[in-house]
Amino acid sequence: MKHEQVEKMEGRLFGGLIIKIGRPVLRWFNRQVTRHKFKLMIRQMNMIDPAETKRPKLWKKCGVDTSGNFKVGYGVYFDAGNASHIHIEDGVWITSRCLLLCHKRDLASYFEGEDINNMPYIIADIHIGRGAHIGMDTIIMPGVTIGDGAVIGAGSLVTKDIPSYTLAVGRPAKVVKIFSHHS
Repeated sequence: MKHEQVEKMEGRLFGGLIIKIGRPVLRWFNRQVTRHKFKLMIRQMNMIDPAETKRPKLWKKCGVDTSGNFKVGYGVYFDAGNASHIHIEDGVWITSRCLLLCHKRDLASYFEGEDINNMPYIIADIHIGRGAHIGMDTIIMPGVTIGDGAVIGAGSLVTKDIPSYTLAVGRPAKVVKIFSHHS
């Protein structure tokens, strides 16, 4: 037999090294690699979210004004201290890592030398209309109304009202498309 054939029979090639591995060890290693790949695939799909139906119920218990018939992704933060100022209608989908703020500092009386921590807060309601979709990493500021069926693009900063059935993207979010009626 040639030297190369003997090496193939006795071991496996890992990073340029020939390592002698028995068949049971090789089977175990292949199973571990397969399990790891499967777990990574499930994580990457992000379609399995065991808390998807629980989050809206928790939001409602915290004081958010809603029927509870909406979806919230993981890592979404809302102004828990002012939860009663958040109004969410049915069919809304708030995707992962969004932030809903109902308060901001009132900088009208802020001057040089003042302590910003002593400035009062402005608290305003957030309204999200029926069937609206909020893209990942979106920040919604106080006093904003997002209309029915509106779509907010990922990474947007919503500082002003968004009309119904429009697509708004950017920082700050601007309407880039108006959806027409289905004929």
